[in-house]
Amino acid sequence: MKKKQLFKFIGQEYILAFLVAFVFFFFIFFINQILLLARRILLSNVDFFTMLRLVILAIPQFLLYTFPFASLSAAAMVIGELNSSNEILALRSSGFSMKDIYTPIISISLIISILCFLIADILMPFSASKYQQLYIELLTKSPGVELKSNSSNVFDDFLITNGSVKDSTINDIIILKTSNNGDTSMLIDSKKGELKLIDIDNLIYTLELDTPKILFTNLNNPNFWQTTKASKAIYYIDFSSTLSRVSANLPSNFSSVDLINKITKNKINLNNNIENVVTLNSSTILNLSKNFYTNNSMNNINMNSFVDDYNYYPLIDLYPIDFYLQYYRAELYKKFALSAACFFLILITIPLSYLKFKHGRLVGFGISMFVAVLYWYLLFLAQLKTFSFPLNPLFLMWAPNIIILVVSLIFIKIWRN
Repeated sequence: MKKKQLFKFIGQEYILAFLVAFVFFFFIFFINQILLLARRILLSNVDFFTMLRLVILAIPQFLLYTFPFASLSAAAMVIGELNSSNEILALRSSGFSMKDIYTPIISISLIISILCFLIADILMPFSASKYQQLYIELLTKSPGVELKSNSSNVFDDFLITNGSVKDSTINDIIILKTSNNGDTSMLIDSKKGELKLIDIDNLIYTLELDTPKILFTNLNNPNFWQTTKASKAIYYIDFSSTLSRVSANLPSNFSSVDLINKITKNKINLNNNIENVVTLNSSTILNLSKNFYTNNSMNNINMNSFVDDYNYYPLIDLYPIDFYLQYYRAELYKKFALSAACFFLILITIPLSYLKFKHGRLVGFGISMFVAVLYWYLLFLAQLKTFSFPLNPLFLMWAPNIIILVVSLIFIKIWRN
């Protein structure tokens, strides 16, 4: 067998295993979310083709995680099967090295990494934008999509309970709203209302109520209450909080170029804030010192006690953490890290070639599942820690890949000997 034949044979096995693993992870991670979306839209009397378009546009948002785990599982299954059938031993006895065996897997995984990055950097922003446009069109045609029949929903500072919802008509409406300071509350009761979208960009609605009854109360004065009623009333509703789940403006849906531009802008703002903090802190310490010297006759011993009493820490502890700067940088590095994981994760399968076990494909898949869960946890932990320290999240986002690389090298050295 020549090297070209070996490359073709292992490459075909890897691609086939990748397709099987891809379908599996796609089903496990995302079908449930897609079904929930479909169920929610169908309950709102949306036509099937609109629902199908929303589902298709939502799919790219999930592929960024599917590709790395499918690449890992495919490599583990192929190497496990070759090992359990003694084909790796036979190939090495025939003069082929581990480099020759892994070259097709590494080459294809690098192609998958590039494809994964293109999906994250081009397809995801495009599909998110189209998804938002389609959803807003849906809201324009059927404003009642935001409210389910016979349900209660909380939106910022008010609660709305309603009966059946059909298109823009809502029955049996009860609205409870409290003031910003929580002192007063307003209760509105109406048998029917008509919901209309008046501001597409910010999802501002008007709810035209028929024969509403309104009750005003004051929590600080239980004896105070007022009631009124009218033939018609218009209540303005702000659904902008729901934009977070349909918005194309989330950092995860930005391209790398957009993220770099956002990072540059926020870095300038952060540097200005740090300069202000340093200036303010220096001025404060100077004024406190002057007051202390005046009152204590410049006693050096008492001055040391003064510093301890005021818990004066290094200025780095006072530097502000720019949430959006960290968010943008984390999303930028995550695009590259997750794309590169299609390659890094297959390295953990190299030690499998030095072990002997039966049912190699099944064992390889089981090991890949364990590593995938571990990688997911490490990445999730890294994202949480991104907002805990005013440090560049580059290391945190790449830490799971680095850990996989180090562990792989350690196991290769141990089992190879």
